[in-house]
Amino acid sequence: MAHDVFISHSAKDKATADAVCAMLESNGIRCWIAPRDVLASMEWGEAIIDAIEQCRIMVLVFTANANASPQIRREVERAVNHGVAILPLRMEDVLPGKSLEYFIGNVHWLDALTPPFEAHLKNLAGTIKIVLARPGPGAPATLPQEEKPPASGGFGTAGRVPEAAGAHEKAPAPRPFWSARAWTWAAGTASALLLAAVFIGMHFTSGPGPTGSPQPIGAPPPAAPASSPQPAPYNPASLKDTMKALQNELNSIGTVSFTNHGQDKTTGSNFQNAFVEQISNVVADPAQCRVSYHWKIWRNGAVTLDKDAWFVLPAVTSVDVEPMGQLLTEENAAQGHSNDVVTSTTPFVEALVVRRGSIHNGFPFTGDASAKRFADAVKQAVKLCGGHLAN
Repeated sequence: MAHDVFISHSAKDKATADAVCAMLESNGIRCWIAPRDVLASMEWGEAIIDAIEQCRIMVLVFTANANASPQIRREVERAVNHGVAILPLRMEDVLPGKSLEYFIGNVHWLDALTPPFEAHLKNLAGTIKIVLARPGPGAPATLPQEEKPPASGGFGTAGRVPEAAGAHEKAPAPRPFWSARAWTWAAGTASALLLAAVFIGMHFTSGPGPTGSPQPIGAPPPAAPASSPQPAPYNPASLKDTMKALQNELNSIGTVSFTNHGQDKTTGSNFQNAFVEQISNVVADPAQCRVSYHWKIWRNGAVTLDKDAWFVLPAVTSVDVEPMGQLLTEENAAQGHSNDVVTSTTPFVEALVVRRGSIHNGFPFTGDASAKRFADAVKQAVKLCGGHLAN
């Protein structure tokens, strides 16, 4: 697959990386991302090296997980050695360790620490389009600066001038047509003239007020006709409250036990499986628009899943409440066992399914009301974080 961008990420941040990939590809930017683009016939390391050597930009999804990953360090080192421009997208408020700082300490980065997450992804896509519009691999690929870079200007020491990976010297910036002092003087003059015009206009156009008395000079002008409604501004307090409600609903799940009853459609035989699902360590982070938790499942007494799980809200495409039997039947089909159909569960359990493309998180609820409250909280949080739901 021909591609322009290699997305480097920790396997623990796959959901975030998938959201980055989806946004870039929706903007016509060809991406390579593991494990999706690793061909079945290739060794993992060979596929990674080939993909890095063929790309023009490496987007590094920078998190604490990426910072601690030896694989990420090797990918970044390979990119630097091949003159690939590196663009870190910082998802968490962490600084690179010494091994990574050696390669990206003076590279300009994009922050995605505050919601809405989608706005940061659009900014990333726009930045990459600018870079790709420049000369091909034969010329150095420097990354454009953000309009308002952080005070440090990069991951490293404050005051460093950001430059592209592999660049040894940065050409002096072109002299602006007007100096800052000239712009300041012009802005001040324009403001004074505008105030004078407003004063004169109000003096000559002020007429009788509602009581017949002259309208005082300086009083606000009559309200303009109502225009089309504007979208409400992002409300951090509202998102914080919504995420708190979402976290409370998840914490209320705790441990859920149930037995699923099914049938093998091929043989007609019935089967039963006893499940215990446990949700713990829930963190709904409004700053990153991310929900994380620990997910543990016992099946017939044996632990079949014991891992940290999460989902990034702007990447959520749908939120559904359905019987647990339906979800288990869908999972059986996805694993190649479409003949195994779950007919019911004892007690009745509803699954709240949060989908992000082909990926999903499923939560067991024994109460219909709590499942719907959680669904409403997720939908509201997705909206506040800039995401868009299909349902």
